[in-house]
Amino acid sequence: MTPVLKRMSAVAIGAATAAGVLAPAQLAAAEPAASAPHAPAAATQAQTMGVRIDLGSAVVGITDKIYSIAVNAIERSQNRSGYVKSLTEGAFYDAGQTYNVMVVKADHPYSHDLDNIVYDGTVHASGYPTFRVLVFDSGVFTNEGDGGYINWAFKGWFDRSGMTVDFRKP
Repeated sequence: MTPVLKRMSAVAIGAATAAGVLAPAQLAAAEPAASAPHAPAAATQAQTMGVRIDLGSAVVGITDKIYSIAVNAIERSQNRSGYVKSLTEGAFYDAGQTYNVMVVKADHPYSHDLDNIVYDGTVHASGYPTFRVLVFDSGVFTNEGDGGYINWAFKGWFDRSGMTVDFRKP
């Protein structure tokens, strides 16, 4: 395990245990998403209250924010488009407003060529489909399916042409 993964695991487990959120039985090793080539060889997975987030990077703060948004959405029975927008905004602001963010329904048809992915995780919340959250420097993302906030949302520095978004560094 790399020093970054050890630190990430220690922070995530320590914070969750101290908060009484996770029991040790709820933590397990998981393989990163096959479409996440920049994810470490091993990832950490946390699950509670019907929310599971697969961690694929050392950006623990973003994971904490995403988890909080998912739990709040479940508690408020928020509509799906509001949930997707909240995930996008939460990841953008928790990443320090210095990266681009893409949130897309995980089984939605899309393609991308993104550079320097610093966060690649999936969010599974009761009552909502699974969404993939990507935080990155730049690149191109093409939505090959239906648009709208129920399937995708993005924030950052970009030019959009139809269903293709060309992101640039801030």
